[in-house]
Amino acid sequence: MINKSSQKQDAGDNSTNLQGQQVIVNQGISYSDAKEIANDVFKSNFIELKQEAAQIAQERAEEVTDKVISQLNERSPESINEFETPALQDALFTVQKQYAISGDEDLGDLLVDILVDRAAAPTRNMVQIVLDESLGIAPKLTLEQFDTLTLNFLLICTRRLDVKNYDGLIAHFNKRVVPFIENLSEKNSDYTHAEYLGCGHVRAGNYGNLEDRLRRAYKVFFSKGFTEEELLEKVGEGLNLQGLVIQCFHDKDKLQIGVFDEDVLETVANKNGLNTEAKKKLKALFESSTKPANEIKDIVIREIPELQEVFDVWGKSPFNKFELTSVGIAIAHANYRRKIGDTMDLSIWIN
Repeated sequence: MINKSSQKQDAGDNSTNLQGQQVIVNQGISYSDAKEIANDVFKSNFIELKQEAAQIAQERAEEVTDKVISQLNERSPESINEFETPALQDALFTVQKQYAISGDEDLGDLLVDILVDRAAAPTRNMVQIVLDESLGIAPKLTLEQFDTLTLNFLLICTRRLDVKNYDGLIAHFNKRVVPFIENLSEKNSDYTHAEYLGCGHVRAGNYGNLEDRLRRAYKVFFSKGFTEEELLEKVGEGLNLQGLVIQCFHDKDKLQIGVFDEDVLETVANKNGLNTEAKKKLKALFESSTKPANEIKDIVIREIPELQEVFDVWGKSPFNKFELTSVGIAIAHANYRRKIGDTMDLSIWIN
């Protein structure tokens, strides 16, 4: 005897019925629903203005809402249901309100970027808390302060490990660093203001010379090179140097150490079965064959003249003492993506 289960189907709005034991799967809200929710949030919360001002504010709110939904659809479509939550509606209203008041497109785009990241962080954690805070702080900063924070973030907090050669390093600086130099600030007031807002603080000590930092971060790309005879003399023969020695970037008749830094050298050398003495000699050769810091400064300025301004500001302003907080990093990251289009995993710095 076969028991035939009931297979009645009841469908609600935005639902899909699956044949079986009356299973209903809710698909969440649509993008038109999200837009309607967003516009209602603004209308319900924004102050009443006179007719012309009210029209401008409404148009700006709708404009920034369209950008939010478009960016969300592109970067995190699964997060659209967050529009139904009180927390995201509150964050959304902050973006609408600030853009409705200012009409500043740079600010609007930066706030949209932060909000989309916020929508993709539904769980209450440090990233979510920092992004919520950043939405309230960013409108109190100028474009110059945005770009200064971003340059600080790029030069002090990051290193591109996907650069493959010297030309790639120069291309990286041209693409990702140069666009922010025009607005780099040397004014003390910009740093004290950013500090007051909680974007960072001026340390007692500085980060040292910029050229020294570049030498440490991108050592492999600034080699003077050495001959095969010098390699044998200083390191020895019969060693497995696969992945450790390559043709010199600056002199094709010479060789050079071909790893990013001493840590990577250690890892590759261990993989190759080299002993402690051999590793010590390779590290000494790596250091002695790398161009001095002052020469590196001259090289990069010759390649990218705009970097002269960075070196100047680094040496005479609080820039090289300014340590970003999590909020400063989040704002700098959003401004970077707004201007360059690249993205990075914010949880690397905020966790």
